[in-house]
Amino acid sequence: MEMFAHLTAPSTDKVRESMESLLQFLQITTQISGAHTVDFYTQDVWKKHVAVSPESVLAIFQQKPRPQHTEAPDTSAIFSPATNQLVNLESFVEAAQYNSLLHLGVCTPVEEIYEAFASHKANKLDKETKTDQFMNDKKSHEVFIMSQFVEALANVYGVKQVIDLGAGKGYLSSYLSMRYDLNVYGIDSSHTNTDGANERNRKLKKYWQVYKTNARTTSKAKKSDQNKEGLLPKNSCQDVNADQDFSRPRSDIRCSRLSNSELFIDANSLFSDSSKLTSSPEDIQEVEKAQTDSSSDSAVSFLDILPAGAVEVSSMSQSMSRVLSEEEKQQRKMENIKAKKLRESHVYSPLTSHVTADTELHDIIADLEDSIMVGLHTCGDLAPNTLRIFSSKPEIKAVCSVGCCYHFLSEQFEHLEEEPTEGSWGFPMSQYLKDMGWHIGRNARMSACLALERVAVGQGLPTESLFYRAVLQVICKEVYGITQRSYSLVPQNKTILKIDQRVGKIFSKSSSFTDYVRKSLKKFGQDDSKLTDQEIMGYYQNYEPRRNELEAFNRLKVFLAPCIEALILLDRLCYLREQGNIAWSGLVKLFDPVKSPRCYAVVSLKQP
Repeated sequence: MEMFAHLTAPSTDKVRESMESLLQFLQITTQISGAHTVDFYTQDVWKKHVAVSPESVLAIFQQKPRPQHTEAPDTSAIFSPATNQLVNLESFVEAAQYNSLLHLGVCTPVEEIYEAFASHKANKLDKETKTDQFMNDKKSHEVFIMSQFVEALANVYGVKQVIDLGAGKGYLSSYLSMRYDLNVYGIDSSHTNTDGANERNRKLKKYWQVYKTNARTTSKAKKSDQNKEGLLPKNSCQDVNADQDFSRPRSDIRCSRLSNSELFIDANSLFSDSSKLTSSPEDIQEVEKAQTDSSSDSAVSFLDILPAGAVEVSSMSQSMSRVLSEEEKQQRKMENIKAKKLRESHVYSPLTSHVTADTELHDIIADLEDSIMVGLHTCGDLAPNTLRIFSSKPEIKAVCSVGCCYHFLSEQFEHLEEEPTEGSWGFPMSQYLKDMGWHIGRNARMSACLALERVAVGQGLPTESLFYRAVLQVICKEVYGITQRSYSLVPQNKTILKIDQRVGKIFSKSSSFTDYVRKSLKKFGQDDSKLTDQEIMGYYQNYEPRRNELEAFNRLKVFLAPCIEALILLDRLCYLREQGNIAWSGLVKLFDPVKSPRCYAVVSLKQP
């Protein structure tokens, strides 16, 4: 396809060269990325691995950004050959910055892709759409940007079907379906998510017709009044119709005259907790009868841009308080026929299924056709499996995958004591890294989930909870003899019994450190009466002066996060390059990393 010729991307040799640089740097820094902060005090991690002061590490984030190196910095002096401690902080920071995706020069600018696809018009059309009325700021940012990108891909291939893997609560799927007239299948392994998405979508559809009817009626009445007063130009539109430009906020439309004590449905409630909505016939009739209210301006701005046929028409919304003329009946009939055709072309269908690399899509989607596959923050192995499905299924013409939760990835070579087996492992994907037998390790993958850009702007790490957990581990070791966070017992019958010493979300439910310790010990099945409150607080006070060591060490891990993430994503890109049926593949920075830390998409296109 000619447009692919205008898309730039690093050569396969460049990708592998970048991976080599990352491997060398991550190999020598694994003692930091692989250390778990739970063991920070029990294993004296700071003294063991770092020879610089905590203050010097913390001060780095207060300094101005350093100039970037065009050549790989020397890493030989970062750690002491004698003690293996970090001794050269400046070289460590320079090498970490160099080995991130942006500075390795392996990403394709999203603007370049839009230019190649001639899709700037979609960007311009949606500039003022207020998606944050029904999603939080982070989700709104992600859905707004990714939906435009997916719509551009769909236009390139002339397809109307989109498959959203790991769809969750259906925010992206709903928006793609209703904003861009796409037929979207949102697949999630959780029945709870699918049921919630179904209910939210059902109620949105039911109420949409009410909104549309009220908006049209109100607009007609208001414009009629304005026309009488000579406020409208002669050629102004007297009606709200499907061809109208909705790219600008509709400040002239009102919806639902309801007082605070009455029912009021806004865009936010439609896309949040669906249990807060009521959908009885009485409720719908009340909304239909309600008149305009100036306080509800914002409720229409998103809903009014949706195509009229994107939702089911409630039979009650068609009830009339007066007898229609023959002309009006015929017009209503034509509108219903048009709406039915539109509904058949763009529908959001939430489905529940556990998806693996071997999943047969025809078993899930009966009317599978040429499609675009997407994944917005697909967890763990679902992201690499999304790419495998794309590569193996001829119906999938393009993929846009943004992964997350790297700590849940399975690794083929992680347990060196075991014979590695073939299969659809989360890492590595590429034959290039498979041949090396490379592994990252769970603790380092957890480090990859940290957000450097957020920490850099003061949205720091949860240092208090990390400190609590590290001190708790001291208590577990010294008082209860617990030296491992989780371990496995393999009795003679070969059945693995997992003993989990993970605290979970106890910190957020605790009123104090003493309360936190007691709740955690009970979860571990230990007798917390062995310790008095005074003894528990004694541990806290003993390690409080060393809290800055823990915070500084986590900042070092934050510096390594982009490097570990880069290796994971380049491995996925390398895998796609190794396939023979793909026209173009690249890494694209889609999101603002402060708003959405997992901001890189793996994008791949087949020949149409």
